[in-house]
Amino acid sequence: MKKNILATCGLLFCTTLLHAQTTEQVKIDFENQNYKATGVYDSWQKSPFRRQNGQAAVLDGNVQVVSNIDKNYDEILKAAPNTSDKVLGFQRSRFGSNTFGARIDLQQPFTLTPETKYVHVMIHKPKAGRTMLIGLGKRKERAGQSAETEQFWELSTREIEPNKWVDAVFPVKGAGGIDIHSLVVVVDCEDPNGMKEDFIAYIDNIEVNNEAFTATNREDYPMNYSKDQTCTRTDRGLKGISLGDQSISVYDDITKSTPAYTYLSKQAFLAKPGEALSPAVQYKGIWMHSYVYLDLNNNGRFEHNVKDGMIIPDSGNELLAYSFLTKSGETGYNSNGEEITGGARNTLVMPEFVLPDTLKHGFYRMRYKVDWDCADAGGSIVSDNHIINNGGGAIDIRLNVHGETVKISQSALNGKVVAADGTELNDISIPFGQPYKIKMKPEHGFDFNGLKVRHGYNLTGDSLSHGTCQYVDLLIPREKFNADGTFTLPAEMIDGDVSLEGIFIDAKTSVVYNVYFNNEFVCSKVVHGAKTGAVVIPEELGRDFVELTADQETITELPATVRINAVWNGPMKVATPADTAWYSMKVSSQERWVSSRTYTPNVYFASTFDESDDAMLWALAGNPYTGFLLINKATGAGQVLASPSPKGTANGGGNTYATLQAADNLPAGYTSNWTLNISQYAENGFYICNPEGFGLNYRADNNWAYWTGGKDGGSTFIPTKVKETSTGIASFPLQRKSDTTYDLMGRAVSKDHKGIVIRNGKKILVK
Repeated sequence: MKKNILATCGLLFCTTLLHAQTTEQVKIDFENQNYKATGVYDSWQKSPFRRQNGQAAVLDGNVQVVSNIDKNYDEILKAAPNTSDKVLGFQRSRFGSNTFGARIDLQQPFTLTPETKYVHVMIHKPKAGRTMLIGLGKRKERAGQSAETEQFWELSTREIEPNKWVDAVFPVKGAGGIDIHSLVVVVDCEDPNGMKEDFIAYIDNIEVNNEAFTATNREDYPMNYSKDQTCTRTDRGLKGISLGDQSISVYDDITKSTPAYTYLSKQAFLAKPGEALSPAVQYKGIWMHSYVYLDLNNNGRFEHNVKDGMIIPDSGNELLAYSFLTKSGETGYNSNGEEITGGARNTLVMPEFVLPDTLKHGFYRMRYKVDWDCADAGGSIVSDNHIINNGGGAIDIRLNVHGETVKISQSALNGKVVAADGTELNDISIPFGQPYKIKMKPEHGFDFNGLKVRHGYNLTGDSLSHGTCQYVDLLIPREKFNADGTFTLPAEMIDGDVSLEGIFIDAKTSVVYNVYFNNEFVCSKVVHGAKTGAVVIPEELGRDFVELTADQETITELPATVRINAVWNGPMKVATPADTAWYSMKVSSQERWVSSRTYTPNVYFASTFDESDDAMLWALAGNPYTGFLLINKATGAGQVLASPSPKGTANGGGNTYATLQAADNLPAGYTSNWTLNISQYAENGFYICNPEGFGLNYRADNNWAYWTGGKDGGSTFIPTKVKETSTGIASFPLQRKSDTTYDLMGRAVSKDHKGIVIRNGKKILVK
C-alpha cells in the first residue's frame, strides 16, 4: 500500500468543503476559510488519481491544512518569510505525473485578461527546482464548458530553493472572458520516473495581483525586478557609467531590447583606499535621480541606511552617493546633505564620496542605479513609481581597490620563473598596473612548455565572492614566449597580486604530438618518458567523429615531434572561410527543431520546420579540440550559442539555458565551446556537451537547457543540410592564418626562424 506521509504525521486526508465567501480579491492564507475546497489534481488522463470510465480513482491524494513547520528568521531577508500558523500540506506522490499537484478551488473566480497578472504562492519543499501553476476554468460565453478545463500552465519565474519558504511567482494572462475557478500548485514538475519515495511540501499565502517580483529574493545583489527585464520605453534609459576620468559607454542608444540591468563582470573601475571619487551616469532623459552603492563588507547585498533623505553616520551605510532623496513634500537632500527642492530635483549630478581609508585591497561589487527618489538598491517597484515604467535601470561593475604595489610569487618543479633581470620572485613587490617582464629558467635537461598565471586578490581562496570575480587563471602557451624564454605580463594582469607556476618538461625523453585540423595547428600533447619505436597516438587525442593519422610510422630518436592529422567525419560539415553549410537540428524523438527568437531565452524548440526561416538554420565552426561553435543564420556570426555551467543548479540544470550571446563579450561564467558526441540511439545523430561534459537537452518548457542526470537518448539531435553558401562566415575567426610558421615542437615562431620549420602544413629548411 502507498505510504501516506501526512497520515504518519497524525493527519487524515479529506477534501475540505467550506461555505461560500464572496471576495473581490484572490487572497488565500489557510488561516481562514477563504477558499472553497482543497484536493489533488493530475492532468495525466491515465493518472491513478483521476476517475477512469466512471470508476473512482485508484489512489486518493493527501492534502490537509497543518501547522507551519518553519517560522524561522531568515538572515538574508532580515525577516521571517512566513509567520502563518496554518499552511496547506501536500504529499507529492511518485505515482502522479509531472503535473500532479495540490488543487485549491476559489471562492470567487478571477478573470484572465490580455494584461499579465501575477499569482504569488508561498512554497516550502525539500527539493530545489521550478514549480508549475495550472489554471482550471471556463470561458464565460460557453455555458456547457467544464470549469475544470485547463486554461493555462505556467512555470514559476524563478527556481524554488529547498527547505525555505519561497514566494513563487507565476505570470498569467489570456484573451479575456476566461474565468479561473481553481488553481493547481505543481510543487515538482520534473519527470517522476526517478523518484524513489514521496515527499511532503507546504503551500501558503496565495494571492493574485499586479506585482511581478518575488517577496523572497535571496540572490546576491538582487534587483526588485527580473534581471532579464528589458527597457519598456525608448525616450529614457541608462547608457553608461563613469568614475572620475574612467568612463564606460555600455549602450549607444535605448531600445526596447536594451537590458534594464547589466553586470559588467569582466570590467572594473580603479580606486585607492581614502580616495575621493566622482561618480556619474550617462542617461538618456530627464527628471530622474542617480545612486551609487558599494558592498563594503562583501556580503552580497547593498545595505542603505538613510533617514529623511540623509545618510545616518557610522551606520554601515553602503549608499555612498545620490543626487536626491526626499525629506518631505518636494524637499530633500543629496548625499552631501545639501538641500534640494522644487525644480532643482531634476538632477542626476551626484556629489563625490570618499572611500574608507581602512578598506582592504580587493574587488568589490559596485552598482549605479537611475531611479526616482528611492534609496533601495533594487529599485522602486510601487505601482505609481516603478523604476521600469519610469525608464530607470542599473549597471553593476567591480571596483578594484588597490595600493601602489602588488605582490608577485612563483612555484614550479624542474625550474623557476624569475624576473627578466634574474631576480627571484619570492613574494616581492612590483608596481600596480604596470607591465612586468619575466623569464623561464628550466633546470638542466628540462624545457618549458608554458606558464600558469593567477592574478587578482585572495589567490588561495574562492575565485568568486557572491558572484564577484576575485582572481583570474590564465595559461600562457609556449608559443607566446620570446626566443630567449622571456614574456611580458601585460598591465591588465598586474591588477592585484600575481602567482606564477612554470610548466617544465623533460627535454630528453619527450615526444610532442602536434594535432592539425583542416591543416591548422589546434593542440599538442607531450608524452614524457617516451621510447623509440612505432608511433602510438595517445588515446586522449581521440574525439568522436574524428579519424587520426600520424605523418610518420616510427620514432628513431628523442626528443621528437610527430604531426597528427585530424579528419572530421561528423554529420555537420565544419564551416571554413571558403564555405558554410547550414543545417536544421531536430530532436530525434520528437517533432521539435532548434530555433532562435527575439525574446528571452532567445533559443527554443519550434514545433514545425520552415527551411526558408533563417532562425531555424545552424552552422558548425571551430574544431573538436578547442571546441565547436554553433552559429544561427538569422543572428549571424557575431553571436554564438553559449551557456553558464549547470553544475550544482536546481532542477537538474533545467533552468540553465543555452542562448545566443555576443561572441566577443560572453557573460561571466559562460562558455561557447561545445563537443559533438556520437549517439547510441540514432544513426547520424549526436548529443551536445559543454566542457564539463553536461549535455544540452530539449526540456519540457520548449527551451534548450541541461539535464545533469543524463544525456543522449531523448535529446539526440539529427542535422539535415538545408543550404550551403559559397562564401564562409567571413566575420568570424574560424582559423589561424595559413602561413603561420611553427618549429618542430609545434610552437609559433617568426618567419625568419632558422632551421627546419613547418609552414603551410609542410616542413621546410630556413637558412
